[in-house]
Amino acid sequence: MKNGEDLCTELRHAILFFATEFLPHAFHWQSNVNVQHVGVEDMVLLSKLTEQAIADNLKKRLHGNSIFTYIGPVLISVNPFKQMPYFTEKDMDQYQGAAQYENPPHIYALADNMYRNMLIDNESQCVIISGESGAGKTVAAKYIMSYISRISGGGPKVQ
Repeated sequence: MKNGEDLCTELRHAILFFATEFLPHAFHWQSNVNVQHVGVEDMVLLSKLTEQAIADNLKKRLHGNSIFTYIGPVLISVNPFKQMPYFTEKDMDQYQGAAQYENPPHIYALADNMYRNMLIDNESQCVIISGESGAGKTVAAKYIMSYISRISGGGPKVQ
């Protein structure tokens, strides 16, 4: 890979999410969760942490329909340009109160952790959503707001 052009060509629509903290404060063990693991869910666990290894892992996960990947406390989201079945109320329930590594990487895990840290630490939280045009930043923000609205007692949808 020269200067990341392969990564930019195939994965140019990725979003990086950063949380101010991503430490589990509570555990919520899920039962009957059947998860297919594709690639490495947290890239800090890659044996070689190179640009090529990161690009290969993201491609492998994208081709396996796993659009979310951690790299430590950072959540990377790759826009699949198709409807994905990861944003249901059942998914919201699965991530509510769960520790980061109990479930596959997901924007709901980030939103839940941010919400819990806000309540526990009594401090404002920040998520940086960054990406190119068409990367899915607006949609991602809506999913975060919908999740927080639902778990805080509001409705499940944000317009």
